[in-house]
Amino acid sequence: MAAATSTKFTVIWLDSLVNANEENLATQQKLFNNFHDVNIFEDGDECQRFIESEPDKSILLIISGRLSRQLIPAIDQLKQMRCIYIYCMNKTYHEEWARGFDKVKAIVTKLDELIAQIKSDISILKKTAESMKVQDHTSTSTRASSTVVKPVIKTNNVTTSTSQASEMAVSVKKTSCALDGFEKESILSLEEATAPLAEIVADIDQMVWIVKQNSQNPEQGLSSDESASIALYTMEWYPKENSFFYILNEALRSENRQQMKPWFRYLKLVFQALSKLKTVSNIVYHGTNTDISKDYPKGKIFVNWEFLNCTPSINTLESEEHFGKEGQRTLFTIDCRSGTDISRHAFDQAKSQVLFFPGCQFQVVSCLSPSHGLNIIQLEEMKSPYSFK
Repeated sequence: MAAATSTKFTVIWLDSLVNANEENLATQQKLFNNFHDVNIFEDGDECQRFIESEPDKSILLIISGRLSRQLIPAIDQLKQMRCIYIYCMNKTYHEEWARGFDKVKAIVTKLDELIAQIKSDISILKKTAESMKVQDHTSTSTRASSTVVKPVIKTNNVTTSTSQASEMAVSVKKTSCALDGFEKESILSLEEATAPLAEIVADIDQMVWIVKQNSQNPEQGLSSDESASIALYTMEWYPKENSFFYILNEALRSENRQQMKPWFRYLKLVFQALSKLKTVSNIVYHGTNTDISKDYPKGKIFVNWEFLNCTPSINTLESEEHFGKEGQRTLFTIDCRSGTDISRHAFDQAKSQVLFFPGCQFQVVSCLSPSHGLNIIQLEEMKSPYSFK
């Protein structure tokens, strides 16, 4: 289940001439006046070491043009790096090469514009972080009491990393959702089903080609396209943010029907594929490498609005990069009623995998802390007002 993204925003200014003149010293003072946590660096290597040593912060980096081409490729994919601003006079030159780095938000020549851009981005980041916090709201309607919930999964693995997950709230009572209308789509080939995603998922054609090549003779009565649609969801891409599952779950979290519409053809295909597979009724596990137990008090009822990938083998979690055997961890044990065994159709068939549809409803049965750093949340799946089978 997803942990909230850090709200500790750190502004860094890296420039080899940062202390060279009165103008730059005045710029430092203006940064200190506008932002709570500011760090100043002259040396690129020292700055990089600092960034790498702070994985739990949200870092916004101001960097000089002289140092940008050397450092940005080394740090752009770090989870703590949220925004990068190239602060220099040669805007045209840097615009050309910086297009390949998603976290470069602006190339700025004026200090006031730079500060305004950073403030705007911090505001957006704060709103995103707030949307990730699980909040409970009790309805006073005479029909039913309902809890507003935040769904949970951000990654395709059976674990969730501490970074990145923003979450989508939905009332248990509310039965309409952003997926309304997908059922009207026709069953198409995977190529046709993903065609509307060409501008949304980079390398989608290559992804589809790979999974189709690996799904020529599927088992369990699935067509090649149906099996490949599951493999496509479970396949990891580099960087992870470009993975199909990552982008799909971001869209699900948006709670925006217009944003979901390009996905309807694919959802029609993959939901049909999943509906043909065996439903699992046993205990499954999901883990995250941070303590989020406070977000799941006993008795809480919530709906998960992303695909939730779990494993029936707790040993799998111990070997996972984002859970392991030590440190702060939260283990979810889920009494599963409607999970689907996708092991024979997942891109990595070496691990047993159980996938929950979006819209599954759960209740927190108990919360335990059996050892230092380990928290166990016991969940029971409930009948959901949403069904896409």
